Amino acid sequence: MKKNPQYAYIAPTYGQAKRIAWDLLKDYTKNIPGVEVNESELRVDIPRPATQDRIRFMLLGAENPASLLGMYLDGVVFDEYGDMNPIVWTQVVRPLLTDRLGWAVFIGTPKGQNHFYNLYELGKCTEHWQSFMFKASETGIIARSELEQNRAVMSDSEYMQEFECSFAAALVGAYYGKEMEWLEQNNKLSSVPIDVALGVWTAWDLGIDDTTAIWFVQQHGREIRVVDYLETSGAGLDHYVRELKAKNYVYEGHFLPHDVKVREFSDGKTRLEKLQSLGLRNIKVVAKLPVADGIEAARTMLKKCWFDKDRCDRGVRALRNYERKYDTRNQIFQQTPLHNWASHGADAFRTLAVGFREDMPSVMDKRRYPRQTDNDYSVV
Repeated sequence: MKKNPQYAYIAPTYGQAKRIAWDLLKDYTKNIPGVEVNESELRVDIPRPATQDRIRFMLLGAENPASLLGMYLDGVVFDEYGDMNPIVWTQVVRPLLTDRLGWAVFIGTPKGQNHFYNLYELGKCTEHWQSFMFKASETGIIARSELEQNRAVMSDSEYMQEFECSFAAALVGAYYGKEMEWLEQNNKLSSVPIDVALGVWTAWDLGIDDTTAIWFVQQHGREIRVVDYLETSGAGLDHYVRELKAKNYVYEGHFLPHDVKVREFSDGKTRLEKLQSLGLRNIKVVAKLPVADGIEAARTMLKKCWFDKDRCDRGVRALRNYERKYDTRNQIFQQTPLHNWASHGADAFRTLAVGFREDMPSVMDKRRYPRQTDNDYSVV
């Protein structure tokens, strides 16, 4: 064990981590001599007199992945990893473990074939990883009579997901579950080459201290070819403009949500103005519509789409896992979406669906496309 080891328990939100594990952590460590409990930071330090250092246990939330940067970890437990933005592991926590040769454990309930499913499959065929599945019908922990009572009041999908660890069960409450299943059955989640003869449109969901998601699409006749996807957390607008330029696509234009025109208190400028100053041209500001109308537009567009399964993997997982809020008190799904890791990619796709028109002029046809100016943008 290295000097001053640090271990973390990470839940989807900081509040969940506190409710689930804080009292347990204090109870399990309360009789250790010299233990120090920090209530405000949900942290417990255990002294190691023999080595003149300490062991630290922390409870953290994954709702803002960038907030986890800047530390080191010797081990981490992710609880309900399927409810988290997958970049919290790939872009944030995995590098924090590297120089300490740390370990990671992922636990949770299946919710469709998302990034938790991919990790479970990886563990079955990769050296130094292991995967385990504990079905309620096989462990004997829950009495069979109790399981039967649960099955009587739950749908098959709900029961198979919650008690039998089924990744095949449809995600309950998913907005685009049927559409994504149809795309897969019709081989529309496959390899989609980028056609250099076609321009590229982008569609954005903008985050402030949050995740920003961008889809990249090409149009060929009535086909919408979704060729790429970008998602990053905690970066400025200049980062995304650099990323777009680095891809060397010929851009038709860029669909931005309506709030890109809101002025920020810090400098009085809009993000539209900042993007223009960074060199982004032909910006289409998408009009604000009710969320339900945007979701219907996205459902219609999905039927016309082909997705590159590799470059768009994270975005496709977001569309699969975009779901309704669940009202636990009234036991019904609400009409409003659940805001979690999947909502960024889904919101960006909704921006595309609301703004895109099949008769958009193309930069590949200069006869139909007017010369752009430094302030070129329009509302669609």
